[in-house]
Amino acid sequence: MALEMKATSRGWYARFLVNGKLRRFPLMETRDGELRRIEIEGRRPSSLKHPEEGDAKFRESYRRAQAAHDRLHEEDLSKRGVEDLTQRIIEAKTGTRLDFVKVAAIPDAWAALPRKRQPCKRHLDAAKSKLRTFVEYLQQHYPQANDLASVRSEHVRAFLDFEAKREISPRTWNITLTLLKTVFRRLEPGADAYRSYLRNVSERAEDTVHREPFKEEEATAILAAAKDDDLLRGLIVTALCTAMRKGDCSLLKWSSVDMEAGFIEVCTSKTGETAEIPILPMLRGELERIPRTESDYVFPLAAELYPKRSHIIDQRFWRILETAGFVDAKTEKQINEDKPDNEDETPVPEELPLDELRRRGGETIAALKVNEAKKARMTAMFNAYLDGKTLPAVAQEFGMSKSTVSDLLNKLEQQGRMVIFRRPSKPPSVVRGVNQAPSEKGKRLRRGSVRGWHSFRVGFVTQALAAGMPEELVRRVTGHSTVDVVRKHYFKPGRDEFRREFEKAMPRMLMNGAKSRDEQVREIVTKMTPRSFKKDKARLLKLLSAK
Repeated sequence: MALEMKATSRGWYARFLVNGKLRRFPLMETRDGELRRIEIEGRRPSSLKHPEEGDAKFRESYRRAQAAHDRLHEEDLSKRGVEDLTQRIIEAKTGTRLDFVKVAAIPDAWAALPRKRQPCKRHLDAAKSKLRTFVEYLQQHYPQANDLASVRSEHVRAFLDFEAKREISPRTWNITLTLLKTVFRRLEPGADAYRSYLRNVSERAEDTVHREPFKEEEATAILAAAKDDDLLRGLIVTALCTAMRKGDCSLLKWSSVDMEAGFIEVCTSKTGETAEIPILPMLRGELERIPRTESDYVFPLAAELYPKRSHIIDQRFWRILETAGFVDAKTEKQINEDKPDNEDETPVPEELPLDELRRRGGETIAALKVNEAKKARMTAMFNAYLDGKTLPAVAQEFGMSKSTVSDLLNKLEQQGRMVIFRRPSKPPSVVRGVNQAPSEKGKRLRRGSVRGWHSFRVGFVTQALAAGMPEELVRRVTGHSTVDVVRKHYFKPGRDEFRREFEKAMPRMLMNGAKSRDEQVREIVTKMTPRSFKKDKARLLKLLSAK
């Protein structure tokens, strides 16, 4: 440890060697009740080896800096002494020496904790990412805290406040808090960060965004949009008819499908519970049309993509939703105002099937007046993009800039008069709903999605419970361990359905003698005559369309 005067700085520094790395800390002092930097004043000497060469003001600031430096040095020695004494006591009692968990090792130390059931890779990666954010914050703002035992309550509080200012959702904030509680409770419960803060801090109220179920007409539109998609059609039908999650649908095996008994029995990937699901006629028809291959999986391509490239499934699914009329808020506004942002009067090149596009692209490249080596490189680059790689990925593979790749493909597109670039799909003519939660629900780093793959699961549970299916049977289908989870997170009837079921269940006296809609429909139908047909038809349509 030493005092340091940097030529480019106005203040004094203390130089430490922390874990083999040289670190500098600004020296502070309390003046007029406030903590302030100690500034270098007066005329500086050529070197700190001869501080007497400075003037009186400099020597005074040097004295104050040296005193602050000595206090820091004493605190450092005291801390090391306590830690060393603790280590000696533990070593004398147990015969082993305790190693404190280093801050940099927090993510790996958390992942290595013994558990009853090991978390999936996706959960591990997400949790370790959050803990790495915590590590980076400590290393940047509190480098003196090099192990868990030296992390103080104000350090953790400052980090969580920093996370809140990033406008993450309360749910994400609570997950981070729970992770930190687990880390300190399991690895260093004696740390000041746990004893003085984490042990007693409360979670924040969550503004949970629940998935909205797809109604019958919406599900019909989604199936129509997916009818020609060999990858997604079977997955969507399976999700509609079974309430299985995306991963369970993608990894469904033929060994779990009993066509003769008419049941699917799977162990759910998230909870480990066994789900028993009757095979509905729509799903049976889809399964019967699937050609049997040597693969163990019902949907071999989805099973291949899901473990490492599930984003491809998601992207295809979002395109199907958009075709069916589910868009983001910006697209909805453009459609309603009939003012698209990307109006372009340039004639659109011809859209070709993939095989024809490769053929015409090859002919266009062959006609270019460049050497054969460049033609071969352009052909490889062109085919890589057609295989589904993004512009940045192609640029990285061929050692070019993204703009260069884009320029070359654009020239091919113009000369061949064909569509090469993957353009955004045209907005649907009918908007059925918006995918993101409205911004009025509160500030979030990312707006929650109200419609997605999980909407199939929510819709299945909602329709089953509303139709009177016993909750225990619904739980067996979804694979939940308790009925409470099903009711709290998955039963989301709309207001119309809720009102009808509510009125049907209430005693007649609470309805003030009013008949329910079903009773009114029954009465009109039973009293209908040929002469009253038109009038009764109008009454029925009015009743059925009433909100």
